[in-house]
Amino acid sequence: MYDHDLGELEDLGWDEFIRRQWDAVYTAYRTGRGRRTLCRGWADLIEAGLSCSQALADLLVRTEILDRADRDLEGTVDPRALVIGMTEVIADVRVDLLEFGLEEPGFRELGAAQLAGLLDRQAALLGFVRDYAGVEDTDAADAGVGNAGAEDTG
Repeated sequence: MYDHDLGELEDLGWDEFIRRQWDAVYTAYRTGRGRRTLCRGWADLIEAGLSCSQALADLLVRTEILDRADRDLEGTVDPRALVIGMTEVIADVRVDLLEFGLEEPGFRELGAAQLAGLLDRQAALLGFVRDYAGVEDTDAADAGVGNAGAEDTG
């Protein structure tokens, strides 16, 4: 992780760490702290949320934040629209994981069990942030196979 160490995650617990990191990303958007700070915040959130490598978190951030100018979250004025957009980033990570597991050099070696674990953790993270942010599940397909509840976050 960029701005945190694993000890912080262990000390705070997954739920509290994710809440704080989500808030830090939101604040980075609202205060215009810069793309580098923003991307590092997203990477820490994704790495902790999915319990994945920093390399995979960085690739997901590149795919969902840097390469997705159409999102324009940095230009979003409405706080609610920003929160919904941030939640959509986490939802879209699922598609990326499926694609990376099949295509991305360096991640093809993800075994079926490893990929299934990442998908389960993505569903749990999505459910958690939707609950925390008060965002309705607008597309059941985003949540995977019905195990996206925060109760699965352990």
